[in-house]
Amino acid sequence: MKKIGIGLIGTGNMARFHMQGYHSIRQAYGEIEPRFVIVSAPHSPKKLEDFRRQYGFERCSTDWHDVVKDPAVEAVLISAPNYLHAEMVIAAANAGKHVMCEKPMSMTKAEGIAMCEAVAQAGVISLVDFVYLRCPAIVEAHKIIENGELGELISFRGWFDASYMSNPHTPIEWRGQKQFAGTGAMGDVVAHIISLSDFLVNGHFGGMDEVCAAWDTVITERPDKRDPNQRAAVDTDDLDCILIRYKTGRLGVMYASRVAAGHDTRLGFEILGSKGSVKFGINRMNELILFKNDGNEEQRGFKTLYANTKHGEYEHYCLYNDVGVSYADVVGMQAQHFLHAIASETPTLTDVQYRYHVDRVMEAMQRSIAEHRWVKLEEVL
Repeated sequence: MKKIGIGLIGTGNMARFHMQGYHSIRQAYGEIEPRFVIVSAPHSPKKLEDFRRQYGFERCSTDWHDVVKDPAVEAVLISAPNYLHAEMVIAAANAGKHVMCEKPMSMTKAEGIAMCEAVAQAGVISLVDFVYLRCPAIVEAHKIIENGELGELISFRGWFDASYMSNPHTPIEWRGQKQFAGTGAMGDVVAHIISLSDFLVNGHFGGMDEVCAAWDTVITERPDKRDPNQRAAVDTDDLDCILIRYKTGRLGVMYASRVAAGHDTRLGFEILGSKGSVKFGINRMNELILFKNDGNEEQRGFKTLYANTKHGEYEHYCLYNDVGVSYADVVGMQAQHFLHAIASETPTLTDVQYRYHVDRVMEAMQRSIAEHRWVKLEEVL
């Protein structure tokens, strides 16, 4: 079994999910065994040591450069704040390390270009975290659309509600400040809706042509994390509403919020076609709702497809139909995709070049917001 040395930068919630995924793939696939070499985060020695022990890393450091420099590390996983991504990705690529990066990838177009160039020149494998594309039910939706079962695609609606900033008493963090995050809900969750549009419908729509967007900062100031008695201004977006016009002339709608009380992670989409439609919601991630206009009026209606061993990589994590897979399992599917790409020297589905495209779509959305108009994607490419 091939072993690949892993270095991790960052120990937040997503880093923990990634660790669950990477720890599962040896048993799930039996092809690659990750070796957990070193983890880095600017924490107290005890907190970092606890993380190291929990996830089986051989050593730890408060300096992320130690991860990039370590000769035993072959792949660097970056789960740090957005403003650090470019420096870390470029350093990892220049050191000959394969790299997985959280999204949004870059803060500026210049950063994105530099990151793509560094990865290309080094010849390393890259992946940006769009984990939902590995979900078996979404993979099945893609197959249904590719087979033409929905006919001509008419519209796409995608949404992502989250509540992690819905409490006005939650102290401000880096995601609330433009200098560290770039954008708020847009970079954090709209990006996932863009990737779903690309994965599911762009083959038929021929890609996005123009966007018209608006956003709102609902909670404009929060307690300062360093001093709760002080208030700090929030200058990133809480809520986004976007119209999409595809190259075919068809329309799409995207909506996202990080202040949606009651919805920790409510990702979903509905795609309407001339012969049917398909719906999905992550809160029922093992179900796909399908309608086919097959002429049988007596039994006409939506039916539920339950994820099973014929869908995507479901069978690697569950041997039985109807039981279902978890979000952590889907993270494992993405981890396997990345490490298999490294082992086989093949591209990933969502590499840095693809992420550069997503960042440009979001740049068009931001320009639309600033200038109050439809913006063609060709203006920002």
